Amino acid sequence: MSKANRSGGPSPEQPPPPRSSLRIRVSIAALILFGILGFVVAALVGSGDDDADSAVTASPAVDRVIPSPGDEVLQQQQVGVVLDARYRLSSLVVYPSDQVGNGVDVTAEVNHIEGLNRFEFDPGEGQLIEALSPDTNCAVATFVLIARPEEADTVRWCFEVS
Repeated sequence: MSKANRSGGPSPEQPPPPRSSLRIRVSIAALILFGILGFVVAALVGSGDDDADSAVTASPAVDRVIPSPGDEVLQQQQVGVVLDARYRLSSLVVYPSDQVGNGVDVTAEVNHIEGLNRFEFDPGEGQLIEALSPDTNCAVATFVLIARPEEADTVRWCFEVS
């Protein structure tokens, strides 16, 4: 004899109707896929397409360059580099255009802020460069690992001067 409850539904002794496990699995897979897609999009947006910037950050020695690649700055802008504490600057050359000719070696006038390992040149009156040239300027910093000074590396970046 079958027992039925008063509402006309199945009795408590019968198992509940099967859940749609396929629907749940598809929903979970879709959520995971959208999550992964979100991370990929965030990584692509965060990385940008600036080849100059990626070239600067390719070396573990370089924390950052001043000014940043592609920045538009004034003629009295500092030019420099911040290096990892294990490195020191060997030379800094500033070029009045994106050509690698006619650069001015400003190494002798570079200020070193030891705690930050920041090396910077300030254009100004009485300096090798009184003002940065209008339009594109580039800089090349050469640096060495203090433990192995025979191994030099360089970083090159360009910026706009107004």
